[in-house]
Amino acid sequence: SQMQIKPSMLAAVRAGLQRAYYDSLEFLRTKVSETEKDLEQIKLAFYQCDETDEARFEEYLVKCNENFLSANNVLRRKNIKLEVVDAEVRIVALLNQLREAFSVDEGQIAFISEFWENIRSTLESMKILIDKFKTNVLERLRINCLSYNSAEVHLEVSTRYTEEISTYLSDIEKRLTDMQILLKSWDTGIHQDLFTHTQFTERILVACDLKAFPILRLFPDLTEKAEAVCIIARKWLERDEAYMFEINDYIRETRTMTKKRAEDLKFQKEKHKKIEKAVKAANILLHNNREKLEKIESDLNLLESTLNNYEKEKKCKHVQKQQKESMVDFLKITVSQTKRNYSLQMKRQKMLKQVQDLEALLHELEQHLVECQSEIMEKSQMKEELAEKVEATEKTYGTLKSDLDKFSLNLHVLEQEVSELSGQLLQLEIIQTFKTSPEQMDGIYDRPQSVKLAPSLKEKIKRKRKVTAQVH
Repeated sequence: SQMQIKPSMLAAVRAGLQRAYYDSLEFLRTKVSETEKDLEQIKLAFYQCDETDEARFEEYLVKCNENFLSANNVLRRKNIKLEVVDAEVRIVALLNQLREAFSVDEGQIAFISEFWENIRSTLESMKILIDKFKTNVLERLRINCLSYNSAEVHLEVSTRYTEEISTYLSDIEKRLTDMQILLKSWDTGIHQDLFTHTQFTERILVACDLKAFPILRLFPDLTEKAEAVCIIARKWLERDEAYMFEINDYIRETRTMTKKRAEDLKFQKEKHKKIEKAVKAANILLHNNREKLEKIESDLNLLESTLNNYEKEKKCKHVQKQQKESMVDFLKITVSQTKRNYSLQMKRQKMLKQVQDLEALLHELEQHLVECQSEIMEKSQMKEELAEKVEATEKTYGTLKSDLDKFSLNLHVLEQEVSELSGQLLQLEIIQTFKTSPEQMDGIYDRPQSVKLAPSLKEKIKRKRKVTAQVH
């Protein structure tokens, strides 16, 4: 026999898993913070500052701009064609032209050489930063901060979440791709169409000649994009946390609702049985009354037929009697005229006897007719009463049957509702299990954090499905 797990133990395990989940989010937030700190260090190194200050960043770019302008002025005086400085090759070409033009460096060559070294090493650092962000943050978000979706059950809460994080993912990927294209294009010609408009770049646009020196906008743009991906990553983590809160709330609500609706269903099923019983009883009663009515109708038909036969016979016997009476009268006259003819007298007596017999028979027939008519009246009365009864039971049965049909339909709807709620609850619990599973947590950290004693997540989900299937 399996060991029973106490609800309190289950709750403790669940709480532990939830804690582990929130810890994993914190871990991911530290990874985002690491990216932000690395970015800040790269910025400070590039702008040659010891603290983050946009005014000082701008100052450095203005200084770069001045040196480039000064270099261009020298070349203009020497009638050398000026080129837009939008790539590493342009910086190299500019330095070569300056070295040829200057007999003594007035500071521009040294500054631009130093700027070239600065931006080159800075862009290398940015490449490393992007790769680190992809591995440490994006991959973990992509694998862990998502929902478990099922084709069978669609949860609005999950659909909403999935839509939002899909937007976050595409936004991050778009910016990272743009950054990589910009980094690749810097050696031959920057893709200026990928630049983003921000407050800081607006300031630089005013302070520097970015048409002549787009190179000055490259690093500020890359940092703006890098900062943006960190902000989006944080939003994603916040949304994931909010999603877990939503899931937990939904589980509570759905569990309560499922329980309530399941109780309703149980009560309604019992009620349904009672109505079914009443319908059955009404149907039996209707059937019995119809049978009785049919029997009476059959009896009446028989009686009508019997009455008809009696009347025909009465008519026939009446005619016979009349004929015999006429003969008796005729013989009476004949006998009186022939002076006691014995044979005629015998004949008359015989006929007289026949007349008497016919009278007796007619009397008997009359009695039968009266009885038959009386029975017909009685049966007709019964038929009328039964017909009313049948009509009443038909109405009762019809009403009850209609009620039962409506009730059955409502019961079916309720069953569907309970089934859907159970499905939703299962799906929500699967999401909760999925989001807080040790396997899922392990994917977030740099090394496995948990010892996998629990059955695998798939097994857990399979088991949950089986239990739910048995319940319904």
